[in-house]
Amino acid sequence: MPGRMLRFGAMAEATTLLVLLLIAMPLKYGLGLDNATRIMGPVHGIAFLFFTWLVIRAYFEGLIDQRSIARLMLGAVVPFGGFVNERWLRSRLIGRKAS
Repeated sequence: MPGRMLRFGAMAEATTLLVLLLIAMPLKYGLGLDNATRIMGPVHGIAFLFFTWLVIRAYFEGLIDQRSIARLMLGAVVPFGGFVNERWLRSRLIGRKAS
């Protein structure tokens, strides 16, 4: 279950980052709609903090190592990186179940 939550967190963080970058910021700077980033900024911030908490939790539960923490957190700040992280986590955690 913690692995599934970590995958969900990666997807939520990646999705909110893309909405912020590809929708909210163009609305703000292109059309002058400041509310787009006023709403989406905190939503993404909460998703990022939630994902960070899930990464730390997964480390202490032994699901990931320190190198994985670096990979996951780097992917969290790169657009589309969270989607790559989710696929990587899926393959890694499925492989763990088989062993």
